[in-house]
Amino acid sequence: MENINWGRSLQSNKIDQEQFKLFTGQTSEELYNSCLNKDGELFHIIKSEHFDLKFLNKIFTTAKIIKNNYNGQPKWINSLLTNYSILNYFAQPSSRTFLSFSSAEALLGIRREELRSLETSSMVKGESDKDSLRTISSYFDAIVCRHPSNLFDLFSVWVMKESDREIPIINAGSGTSEHPTQALLDYYTIRESFTEIKNLHIGFVGDCLRGRTVHSLSKVMSLYPNTKMSFIAPKEIQLDEDTKTYLKKKGINFQLVTSPLKEIVSNLDIIYMTRIQDEHGGNGTTSEHFKFNLEDLNDMKKNAILMHPMPKRDEIDPRIDYLSRDPRVMYWRQQRNGMWVRAALLLHLFQRSDCIKDIS
Repeated sequence: MENINWGRSLQSNKIDQEQFKLFTGQTSEELYNSCLNKDGELFHIIKSEHFDLKFLNKIFTTAKIIKNNYNGQPKWINSLLTNYSILNYFAQPSSRTFLSFSSAEALLGIRREELRSLETSSMVKGESDKDSLRTISSYFDAIVCRHPSNLFDLFSVWVMKESDREIPIINAGSGTSEHPTQALLDYYTIRESFTEIKNLHIGFVGDCLRGRTVHSLSKVMSLYPNTKMSFIAPKEIQLDEDTKTYLKKKGINFQLVTSPLKEIVSNLDIIYMTRIQDEHGGNGTTSEHFKFNLEDLNDMKKNAILMHPMPKRDEIDPRIDYLSRDPRVMYWRQQRNGMWVRAALLLHLFQRSDCIKDIS
């Protein structure tokens, strides 16, 4: 129950925690079903393991149409969701994800508000996160949540299930465990970069233990059984046990690599760099063995891509930013893709994806 505020009432605290434990004690299939609407489509976007190829294809296709039709004056796009409102509830620092969602919401004409400083909320008066979320659901049609707790995604869905007005929860990053919408934009970037997703070798580099983007994207890419994955990191921040167990169950060919990145870089189709997450402990420094240097570009395959979920520090050679356009350096386009993908996701949640199919 770490990092969840249960409020100051001891009686409510005890009852709420007991009920939440009953909810989380369900099977993974039961929890997945609790995230579906009456038509069997995803209603709450909290875990990348809930995605299937049909869903990914829908998001990719919708995002592609939006991207292809965006011309700086997208009047038809701006009118798609004018009757809806969203709260961006960010209890953890964010710039890219927050602005990406906010931009996607503006693109679709959604009324949006934000809560980013909990010191201005009723939490300071002793209100619990449960009561706070239930109150918010009275005013908005969806909530985008980022939170330091690994369980806040499930917690938010549980609150909605106990509410008389269940609205979609979108997990914009929960602790060190999940970042499903980042996985969606990463998937979009990969799919745009390759003729087909077949026999690709992905190298996840850096903080594989606490990197929620690593966990989420590896689960998405496990939908392609012929994908090979290498997790390239120091032993102390190698891949977490939950993700290893998940990939094993999926029959994915993966390996843990603690030797320098340069020894494997020429074998990789996708190099997914991440920073060391010092907000979860440690000094945040990256060993030279796990940095991508300018010289590594010479060893990359000609059609390979270099990705990063951001923010980046010194794990990618800063000289790479100043090169003439190299199509393999994908991380800036990767960031912009977030707006298209999150707009496509919102259209899905409000069941408006079909309304743009004939406009491309």
